Amino acid sequence: MRNNMAKEARLRMMRLARQRDTLKTVAGVEQRTSMNDARTALCLALGRDLDDIDPTSGHDLSRDAYEDVRKSWRWNIQMHGWNEWYELGLDEALAWWRERRPEFVDGDDWLAGILKEDPQ
Repeated sequence: MRNNMAKEARLRMMRLARQRDTLKTVAGVEQRTSMNDARTALCLALGRDLDDIDPTSGHDLSRDAYEDVRKSWRWNIQMHGWNEWYELGLDEALAWWRERRPEFVDGDDWLAGILKEDPQ
């Protein structure tokens, strides 16, 4: 039952993602609200605790989600090397998590052990 609910939530998100609109129109705001609701439904279908779902956006704020994002960033940097784009993107990702779950980010160095020290 739960897998079917997750499948339906994912399909709804995919349909909504095709509807490109802006937040400058009523339709755009409604589309964004629908996407946020679908995201919440997916989190619930996957068994996330209500306290781990952002009530505004429907994003998964669980410790598992944090670790998955962190792991993805580390893997990409290790596989492709460091570049300027990563700096901006990483700062944004950390700020996003720091705003929502500072207890996860505080004292956690996402780059520890993956960047070679610059010999001086």
